This record gives sequence, C-alpha cells and structure tokens, in this order.
Amino acid sequence: MHNFQRISQDLVNSLSLQYEPVGVTLYRESETLPEDISLTQKDYKSYCHALVLAGEGETLLLEGAQMGCKLGTSVLGFEKEMERYLDDGVLEKYGIGLFETEEASAETILRSAYLEKGKTRAAFIAPLSVFKETPQVVIFSADSEQVMWLLYAVNYEKGGKIDLPQSGGALGGCSDITVLPMTQGMTNITFLGLGCRLKSNLGPCHLMMGTPGEKIEIIHAHTLDLAKPIAMLNKQHTGA
Repeated sequence: MHNFQRISQDLVNSLSLQYEPVGVTLYRESETLPEDISLTQKDYKSYCHALVLAGEGETLLLEGAQMGCKLGTSVLGFEKEMERYLDDGVLEKYGIGLFETEEASAETILRSAYLEKGKTRAAFIAPLSVFKETPQVVIFSADSEQVMWLLYAVNYEKGGKIDLPQSGGALGGCSDITVLPMTQGMTNITFLGLGCRLKSNLGPCHLMMGTPGEKIEIIHAHTLDLAKPIAMLNKQHTGA
C-alpha cells in the first residue's frame, strides 16, 4: 500500500514547501463517485483556486459548475463545448489586452491540450497525504527554486533535455499541468496566466508543476537522493 502521507511530508520537509503536494483524480460520467466523500457544498473561483486551497489542506470533491472558470472546466472535459467560453469574463484574453487580436486569443486556447468534451463528472482535489489510491495527477505549487529541485528529481536517472510545453499564457493549471500529464504521461510546469493568478492568489514567485500520479514515488525517492546539493544551496542562502 502506498504511503502518500509519508511521501508528502518528506517532500514538504525536504524542499520547505509552503503548499502540500495535491492529488487530482477526475471521474467520468460513467464512473461512481467515492462513497466516503461528499460533494463539496461551496463554489470556487476556478480549478486553480481549488488546487491552492487543497495545498493548504482542504479536501474537495467538485462538479464543474462549482469551478467558476469555464475555460478551465472546458479543458477538463466538464463542458460539452469550448468555443463559447473563449473569453471567460474575468479580465481575460483579448479584451484586457493580453493578445493583439481575438484570433490570437482563440488560437492559444483552441490549440491547448484538453479532455473529451462533456465526459467529466467530478474532480477530487485534495492534499496528497489523504489519498489511499494513486491519484491521476500530482500538482505542486512551489517557487522557482523548489521547482528546479523537482525537475532535477524528474531527470535524475536519465539526464538530458526536459521538454516543458506551454499553452502560451492561458490554461496553465488545467491544460499544461493536468491534461498533459494525464494524457501524455509527462511532467510539466506552468508559469500560469493572468486569470490563473488572479483566481488562485498565488504569489508572484510561484509556479505550478504537474506529474502523472504513478511518478510521484520516483520523484520522492530522487528528491531524497538530492539531499546533499539541496543542503549546499540552503547553506549559501542562510550564510551558515
């Protein structure tokens, strides 16, 4: 049996994480929701907002209507169409001046990775430590140096170049670090976008990283392997 509580605590301690790693599992319309968890009776600003709250300790089982960003729920497969949500109404995209034209905004969104439309029923978003079964994706909210160590852990065995595709300043939390890890089995980061940052209230130095759930034990092991260089850099920071 996986000890996700220990894995999560080790990662928090080793990297001095402000936010606990978060597990995400999406349930399709044909799947039964977990019997021991009730649907959360609150609405949230977005999927990214829910990720940050889970990193602070909340356990959430949400339907699409409870995550206010329709672009995000479209990408995650909750909505039956995406085109009507090209502007989600919260100072986003073309209207606020993030893109020169409506066509450039739409191109960014429609070329992102997304799940099959209308097939997702609910999202279980919770601290990794509460999971008994492996989540589909594990997501970190971390500063740039902490993300550096996590990427070293990902690349510890093979080395070489790491490809980190970006959706171009939109859909970072939903597409770049959730759908891509789920569908392509890859670890990826996002610099997030204006809407993601407005809704999640993450600090300006924070990024997010998503990895397939089955890779978290390897990342955990290699983060522990990196104890010596992590301590070396920490020592320089503290002047000890």
